Amino acid sequence: MYKKPIPISKILVNTENPRFEPVNGQQAALDLMLEKAGKAVLNLAKDIAQHGLNPSKRLMVIEQKDGNFLPLEGNRRIVALKLLHNPDEATDKNFANKFKEFKKEFGAQLPNEVECVVFPDKESAFRWVNLEHTGRNKGVGVLSWDSTQRQRFIVQYAGKKPSRSIQLFDFADENNLNHDKVDATTLDRLTGTPFVREQIGINFPDGLLDLAKSKGHVLKNLRKIFAAMSDKDFKVGDIYTSTKSKSWIKDVLGVVEKEKSGVEQKPIDAKAKKDIFDGDWITHQLYSVYPKQNRVKAILKELKDINPKQKPNICGTALRVLLELAVYVFLKDTGKIKSIIDLERARVANENKKRRGKRALDKDWSPSFQRTLHYISSNEDIMTDPLERKTLKTFIGKKSNEPFLTELNQFTHNPDYEPGPDAITEIWNKLGKLIFRTILFKQDENNK
Repeated sequence: MYKKPIPISKILVNTENPRFEPVNGQQAALDLMLEKAGKAVLNLAKDIAQHGLNPSKRLMVIEQKDGNFLPLEGNRRIVALKLLHNPDEATDKNFANKFKEFKKEFGAQLPNEVECVVFPDKESAFRWVNLEHTGRNKGVGVLSWDSTQRQRFIVQYAGKKPSRSIQLFDFADENNLNHDKVDATTLDRLTGTPFVREQIGINFPDGLLDLAKSKGHVLKNLRKIFAAMSDKDFKVGDIYTSTKSKSWIKDVLGVVEKEKSGVEQKPIDAKAKKDIFDGDWITHQLYSVYPKQNRVKAILKELKDINPKQKPNICGTALRVLLELAVYVFLKDTGKIKSIIDLERARVANENKKRRGKRALDKDWSPSFQRTLHYISSNEDIMTDPLERKTLKTFIGKKSNEPFLTELNQFTHNPDYEPGPDAITEIWNKLGKLIFRTILFKQDENNK
């Protein structure tokens, strides 16, 4: 292992970048990076052009037989640098034009080489690449700052405390909560009212964000607030005064004031009726009517006897597995999984016409939970009610905003996430019940 500066022209784009599926050829690898992470590459390129490369971080590379170097870590940087120097290497003209603008503005100060650590082989680099990208590793790896820690850093170095909105946006980014359409100034105005902060479950002692309630509770409330503030009918006048902010937050979060006796007033729905989905959690009725004798039924049977308030980790994890299995079994039984696979094959074949490097769909490829839900929400013969289709699309969201799926995935994939009972029951009530209604009612139609 040794350190040396290497010309950018001698550093390849890794065709087996762990972030994406492998491809054949440099052009295919570059195009795939832009396809999957184009916005991030653009932002990085502009930052490099303006401020240079981070002097504290070297690329990890291995030398190839032809004298070029293969990066094991730092592929985004390499793609950004290559396109800053040669924008026309981007097949997508929109990206090419953006890089041309950067080159025209910052070309004179672009770096021509990169400081690298050269390893003799992949095996010797494995430990260091692994520590760079796999989190804490019991304190040995990279310990990322949370939003509060980042704010402390800004205060210490800049001497200026960031606004409430910036801190909340950082917290939202940290937890994959979209806020693209939320105005920062308006959010600052809203959170200036103590009652609003209390209902969200936050406060700002010494000007820094602090969670007064669980992370799940705060995220659930922010999700509702961001959605309401992004609505086309929302106006700043709705929250312009403290009184209006208080009234608005009650409506958005469904806050019910308590009477002096301390008894909470709850609206009575005269049309409510008993059915298999009554209650905030999985019931005996649902387990009884689920038609198949399989693992889905077994999980339903076990979950009806477990309380999310007492065992949130078990309930959250099992709920994630339950919903994905139930949807997959339903689509497989109705022949729809094959349709989804055929659609994916057609999509890949169409993309292969546009790229130089060809790729084939894996023989054992299976659609993700997100893909199956998108298929259901777009299929009238599965979900006949247009309002239900619209509702499902809202719950699973778009690519950049998948509130329920993001939280569900954290139940099984995020070791630092602690699912709260409120979040679990909300997902069951809104997404889980909708899924099982579709499955059971469609099953009834097929059996008639």
